[in-house]
Amino acid sequence: MELKQIWTSGNTEIGSHYAAKVLGGSLGLAVLAAALVAGCTTLLYRLGLMNEWVTLVLCLAVTALIVVAAFRLRRSVQRDRTIFYLTEDDRLFVLDAASQYRHTGGVLGMAEGAIKTEQFLNENACRPVLPAGADEILAVDNLKENAGHYAIRCRVRCPNGATADKTWLLVKGIPDQELLLRQLERRLSGARSLEPARSRNPLGIGISTAALVCCVALCVLSHPSVGLLAATLYFPGLGAAFAAFCCLTWFLVRQQRGE
Repeated sequence: MELKQIWTSGNTEIGSHYAAKVLGGSLGLAVLAAALVAGCTTLLYRLGLMNEWVTLVLCLAVTALIVVAAFRLRRSVQRDRTIFYLTEDDRLFVLDAASQYRHTGGVLGMAEGAIKTEQFLNENACRPVLPAGADEILAVDNLKENAGHYAIRCRVRCPNGATADKTWLLVKGIPDQELLLRQLERRLSGARSLEPARSRNPLGIGISTAALVCCVALCVLSHPSVGLLAATLYFPGLGAAFAAFCCLTWFLVRQQRGE
């Protein structure tokens, strides 16, 4: 099948560094987290400021920093490995290059998958061909713009011939991005628009947030150092807070992806 145009991150045109980004970035985040905890703990001990509350704040701050950095790394990696193909007969395909290679778990499996993905990206840059594992975009239901990416909710034909609803992320910043967006807009189905359809996500976000706040308050008030409520409520409250946080995260992800 003849290709008319492909869209990639542009970083692969002169040789992909996908494996170095995935493996080096993951290792760097782990080292950064350990260094921050060790350094801040040592400093606080020397200043005589170390106690239970300071430890809690330190853990939360480091966790938040690492989570933000991990999301940024994931976004950059997602941009590099997502490829869109437009054929001469006006068919649009999309591929996650990492999905081409199944690997075992663990560090060695992840490293093997990253290296094979990098090899594919380099070959695709030199000799672009439509891979057998690409999904064909039949219709776009929602095209939602977020701060750093577009969430594309679409109907696709899978390589095995079956159709399915999938969400793909188009990370902003790829070359000729506007041309690709026009191709996606042309495939918007029926009366759908560029804005996501009305969903129950905002209601779920509101309820999950309220539940999380209540559970955190219960944990604080029942903590032995506060003692305003029975200490037996602390661990049940902690478990409920974790469940509420997971629900909130799920609804936020769905909202971001336009689902």
